[in-house]
Amino acid sequence: MNDILSFKLKKIPNLPGCYLWKDIHGNVIYVGKAKNLFKRTHQYFLPDRDIKTKKLVENIADVDFVVVTNENESLILENNLIKKYKPKYNVLLKEGSNYPYIVVTKELHPRIIYTRNQNKYKGKYYGPFASSNSHKYQIYDLLLKLFPLRKCHTIPNKKCIYYDMGQCLGPCINSIDTKQYEKIVGEIDNFFKGDCKQLLNTLKQKEEQFVNEYKYEDAQKALELINGINEISQNQNINFKSNELVDVIGYSVIDNILVVVIFSYENGKLLTKNQQMMEINDEINETLESYLTQYYLNNQNLPKKCYVSLPDDNLKLLSETLSINFLNPIKGKFKEILINASNNAKEFYHANYLVYKKHVAIYNEAFDELKKKLNLFNLALIHVFDISNLFDTDKIGAMIALENGNFNKKLYRKFIIKNNSSTSDVACMHEVIVRQYTRMLKEQEDLPNLIIADGGILQVNAIKNALKEINLDLIIPVIGLAKNNKHQTDKIIINEEIKLDLDYKSSLYLYLLKIQDEVHRYAITFFRNRKQTSLLRSKLNEIKGIGNITINKLIKYYENITNIKNAPEEELAQYIGLKNAKLIKNELK
Repeated sequence: MNDILSFKLKKIPNLPGCYLWKDIHGNVIYVGKAKNLFKRTHQYFLPDRDIKTKKLVENIADVDFVVVTNENESLILENNLIKKYKPKYNVLLKEGSNYPYIVVTKELHPRIIYTRNQNKYKGKYYGPFASSNSHKYQIYDLLLKLFPLRKCHTIPNKKCIYYDMGQCLGPCINSIDTKQYEKIVGEIDNFFKGDCKQLLNTLKQKEEQFVNEYKYEDAQKALELINGINEISQNQNINFKSNELVDVIGYSVIDNILVVVIFSYENGKLLTKNQQMMEINDEINETLESYLTQYYLNNQNLPKKCYVSLPDDNLKLLSETLSINFLNPIKGKFKEILINASNNAKEFYHANYLVYKKHVAIYNEAFDELKKKLNLFNLALIHVFDISNLFDTDKIGAMIALENGNFNKKLYRKFIIKNNSSTSDVACMHEVIVRQYTRMLKEQEDLPNLIIADGGILQVNAIKNALKEINLDLIIPVIGLAKNNKHQTDKIIINEEIKLDLDYKSSLYLYLLKIQDEVHRYAITFFRNRKQTSLLRSKLNEIKGIGNITINKLIKYYENITNIKNAPEEELAQYIGLKNAKLIKNELK
């Protein structure tokens, strides 16, 4: 366990919520839920764990968490997060494991339906019900008995047993006034809003009666219904009915640090938590307004509404600037969610402040040292390049970008080498540079203040020669990060004569190493994905009778040969038909 992870774990609260284990690259590798986040996360590092857990722990480098208010919320959120990130160590709830709803249909003669598909019926949905403590099906069964709505899918020509039992109004034989239905539907709505004291009192009396009559099984069932009704009556703010993108923004101010947490909802489901810490150099409202402006201007998937506690003037300015409806919730569900987001901001601060300060200090020190060493005082934008290939095949290029010393993934670029005569890394680098900056000049984009090559003098010269072709060699400075015989980065290459040694213990060395790791990770990830796709397409092209449409579907859903081999024939048939599925499975044997 590294020091940063150890510190974060000590600061995790004893509250319910979801936790996300991450690897060294920041990828989410496991999502879990807990009644007590502190206890659950620490259990992973106890001795005598099973093999799977040990393997997971070996890959844990960081942790994140979301605090919720009850178990139902944590279960629903866990489902949402697993579907979003598809973590490699999660085996349940990846696809299609939706939690159930109870719906009152909008039909001429409405029904009460128990469903896992939120879009199957037209009507009012209640739920989802994730907690096992809610005994949701027993509650559904109780509602069927309490409220005399029809039970039949299609209305028969004669009465059924439910009518005789008083559990149906009998639209099959009676003319039902719509006001009768409106009254019943209103009572059901009140039930889910928590107006069920009379029902709870009745059940409590029955429980006591069963106990006195030594009917302990019946008493247990009554108790379970009481607990289930109480569980369902709790407000849960993870999911709500909506077809819009909605963000809820909470913040906290501690020691002149503004911590912002943004809960992003899609179709009523909480899928993302974004968080940021920053020093306050202005009024709190102005600092928050500035941050939100930058955040949403760089965000491609803009919400329709944003709920945040700000004065009307700030809300109006943000709404006009970003074309998003910014609102300050005074009460109701979004006010509750906003309060939860604010609480998460406080927890994020306590778990991450040391990391934040260390990060800022190291980066500021390293960034200043880099400027000083290179005698460059404006490094607002830096581009870093790397080339990846295997035996001169499937050659690709990768570029990452840093703005004011920090990675900006929105500016990253990938390149497939087009010139077949580019057989060396140097030739590939030349092609990538010409393509990248010819395009930037054409589109009048801001050029970088520095180019860094993940390599030595050969790569530096290749970049300089390419820049010279497009008249940028005197405008953009270039350096390389060279490795020694032990494959350790030890020098900054300026040109043939000027080579600056690096101190392994310096913050600059660690900073440049992080840059190298990031560009290498980005290049290798792109290369591997492309290589897998190339091999899969090549193999499938060998199978007679399989066309490009089928191949594209398989690449989209399965990514590699192994996944197709392991997939059941029936599963493949869903995407490409049974005939093609049989043909492919036989060929791959």
